Amino acid sequence: MPKKSEDFFPYPEGNFFDEGIPKGVISPSGFNTYRRCPRQYEYAYVLGIINPPAFTMARGTALHKGAEVVHKHTIETGNLMELSEAQQAVVDCWEEAIEEVEDWKDKDGNEIQPGSIKDSAIKSFYVYYTQAVPLITPIAAEKPFAMKIGTVPVRGVIDLIDSVQGEYSLGDNPDAPPPKIEVVSDLKTTTKLWPSQKLEQEPQLTFYAIVENTRNVRVDFLLDQKKGAKYVASRTTRTNNDKRVLVEDLEEVVHLIKQGVFPRCDPTSWACTPKFCGYYDRCRGPK
Repeated sequence: MPKKSEDFFPYPEGNFFDEGIPKGVISPSGFNTYRRCPRQYEYAYVLGIINPPAFTMARGTALHKGAEVVHKHTIETGNLMELSEAQQAVVDCWEEAIEEVEDWKDKDGNEIQPGSIKDSAIKSFYVYYTQAVPLITPIAAEKPFAMKIGTVPVRGVIDLIDSVQGEYSLGDNPDAPPPKIEVVSDLKTTTKLWPSQKLEQEPQLTFYAIVENTRNVRVDFLLDQKKGAKYVASRTTRTNNDKRVLVEDLEEVVHLIKQGVFPRCDPTSWACTPKFCGYYDRCRGPK
């Protein structure tokens, strides 16, 4: 998959890293991995056992690249990038990403043709370009961060910070447009919308709300459905209490990592199956 240098992150000066954590930092995805299955975290982050990426990951990476180049072009020039140029960025990223893909079978074991996934990615990006991009006023795209959240050094990348119309407040001039507000947005390429509980509690969005000191967060869903791609924006908020709870959970997870506590997850979990866990055979043995 396309890789980024460690220098990509704006690390603060001074005593930032924690030597008790792999690579001295944790990411929102690493936190989510531990919460989903501590043993999976151990394999991936502590032991460094990395499974080859799935073709679905390569597809998602290519779509993210298309969104990134379009939004950065708008930020830098004030103009919309041509569709053909943006689509070429998707294709170039796809071609690079699939070099590491080894398994071209879906979750049911059916053979997948790389060309069909590439065509699907191009069609999905067209939907994003025509339906999402006109609604977005980007402030930042693929914004890296490195900061301490509570006592824990955290690094990650925010997909998008969007400027949107806010709401009128008491005392505002009703004849003037409402003030602009910033919304932190994460692009998800998936097959279906999240349930409301996941949208309201997803830790990744809470991390971003803390980093950007905002309550306004959003998921931009680029849905891959049988009847075609579809764009849906789902906006929600994070309260100060949401942020406080995440900090407590984060510090607890890091404490357990330092103690070397990596139990297997509940075997009845959806994540504990050969379909969804690349470490299943290593962890529980073949079915």
